[in-house]
Amino acid sequence: MQSHAADNENNIASNQPRSPPAVGEEKWKPQPQRNNSNNTSAGSSLLNSPIPEKERQNIAERLLRVMCADLGTLSVVSGKEFVKLAQSLVDNGARYGAFSVTEILGNFSTLALKHLPRMYNQVKVKVTCALGSNACLGIGVTCHSQSVGPDSCYILTAYQVEGSCIKSYVLGIKGVDIRDSGDLVHHWVQNVLSEFVMSEIRTVYVTDCKVNSSAFSKAGMCLRCSACALTSVVQSVLNKRTLQARNMHEVIELLNVCEDLAGSAGISKETFGSLEETSPPPCWNSITDSLLLVHERYEQICEFYSRAKKLNLIQNLNKHLLSNLAAILAPVKQAVIELSNESRPTLQLVLPTYVKLEKLFTSKANDAGIVSKLCHLFLEALKENFKVHSAHKVAMILDPQQKLRPVPPYQHEEIIGKVCELIHEVKESWAEEPDFEPASKKSRTPSESSPTREEDRSGKSEVYDYLQEPLFQAAPDLFQYWSCVTQKHTKLARLAFWLLAVPAVGARSNCVNMCEQALLIKRRRLLSPEDMNKLMFLKSNML
Repeated sequence: MQSHAADNENNIASNQPRSPPAVGEEKWKPQPQRNNSNNTSAGSSLLNSPIPEKERQNIAERLLRVMCADLGTLSVVSGKEFVKLAQSLVDNGARYGAFSVTEILGNFSTLALKHLPRMYNQVKVKVTCALGSNACLGIGVTCHSQSVGPDSCYILTAYQVEGSCIKSYVLGIKGVDIRDSGDLVHHWVQNVLSEFVMSEIRTVYVTDCKVNSSAFSKAGMCLRCSACALTSVVQSVLNKRTLQARNMHEVIELLNVCEDLAGSAGISKETFGSLEETSPPPCWNSITDSLLLVHERYEQICEFYSRAKKLNLIQNLNKHLLSNLAAILAPVKQAVIELSNESRPTLQLVLPTYVKLEKLFTSKANDAGIVSKLCHLFLEALKENFKVHSAHKVAMILDPQQKLRPVPPYQHEEIIGKVCELIHEVKESWAEEPDFEPASKKSRTPSESSPTREEDRSGKSEVYDYLQEPLFQAAPDLFQYWSCVTQKHTKLARLAFWLLAVPAVGARSNCVNMCEQALLIKRRRLLSPEDMNKLMFLKSNML
């Protein structure tokens, strides 16, 4: 791969027209006054600038024209990369004299795209080396789908532990028709992964509801996005056709009133503010947000509409039912927010979340009236849509603050068995990574590395030894904890560094924006699909 990148670079160099050599970014050494962080010094340097004020105004006017042409450049023109570009042009002018940019450099887009393959290969080598140097058993891979009209965009992201934090790499972006089969997407995913990840690296896939997960399950463990699962739980219960079929007309009326209130000018964020600083992932249900917003700001809404003398909407609001529904839906939304946290591991929270919501719905199912019916529906929807897999169970036990505490005792042996099964499945790869083996096992011969009952018993013994240790009272840094106990709990540490890097939610905060940009490029035909993928890859992984 490195030679391929070098060939690209040589071809570009040979086809380059004769022109003044560009000053490389690494060769540019700014003057001391440009790097001065003191505002006073910066201001005085501008006053003493050799450029006349009239020329500065011309430059400012051209910058404003660039901003007006595309408002997305507002942050670009003040960024460090734009400043470096401007500095390179100034340095070239100082070195070679005044010259026409269009005659020497040609079209800027053409020039940039000509060097796109070279930069793509350079960054690709770095990402491949980072994923290849991973000492863990495997990685996590999310496949997120974003649709706009008939177009759909898929974004593939890899996750692994580096040091004590989770590092993510966007591997590919592909625009496809929404009618394309899941097998087509699966083949694309496998082709992309084959370029970055060695075949022996184990993969856990996390897909959202728009991605056909059946094809992925053939290649490894495939989990559904937990936020999508909880959204499906809410949608299946609060679906207006379902409610109408069950004669729950008061719930339909409440949802309609909340939607009207939330969509009106009187309940805008500017008037009452937002509910929380942390927003849920894009797959979360907006109808639920409308209901929770009305419940949270009920007193302010009543005051607002009473002053406006428009009490007809408030009078149609069933306050008792609103409070009961909010008490059910608020924990669901909070669970989605916790599961979509991007700063710490989340896979270990999936099973405890299921148990917590199951207890909530069961406790309220004994209430009288319509709330009881709704909670029975929520229980059915939770069991049908929120699937808990072996990876979720093993990840939970790898959290020293939780271990087996969130689940009832009759499930303990089953979960311990899942951990031992996974240890047995992956133990063959441990012989290839001696750094993770205890000292007593480093000297074993190839014949002794074959699976034996004694090793199986040692794996189970390690699990029980770990479980007998006291629980952590405060939430620990999971990767720091497992780094400290690697020699003591070798097999479990290997599982922890792999599984705890897998996110519980497939859609991250930057996925939506990137997919929308990719679809915009596709609709406007600004770039070929291949160049679009390379450019978005650089955008995600170059910095």
